[in-house]
Amino acid sequence: MINAGELTERITIERSVNAQNDVGENTLTWSTFATVWAKVESMSGREAERYAEIVGFSGHKVTMRPLTGFTSAMRIIYRTRTLEIGAINEFDSIRYLDVICTEKLPAEIPQ
Repeated sequence: MINAGELTERITIERSVNAQNDVGENTLTWSTFATVWAKVESMSGREAERYAEIVGFSGHKVTMRPLTGFTSAMRIIYRTRTLEIGAINEFDSIRYLDVICTEKLPAEIPQ
């Protein structure tokens, strides 16, 4: 069980939105879905190995309270990092979510 006082990091959850640019082409952009408190941890080698079977590679575990409408198609902005969501696990009677993420390098991030 996690203590609510451990949710000390502010993260922004973004969802993708299709928009049109100046010449009428469809482009993918991101808009803020929610800004919430969370616990962000780099995953240990053993933990990363366990989740690698599910999502390929994982680098961070984000623990947060559940949000209606939150899906794995979204992404998390943590400080200056962009985290792609690989898996969402509910625990503690659905009071918290463990979100397993892969960090995207700046060159890989669609704007």
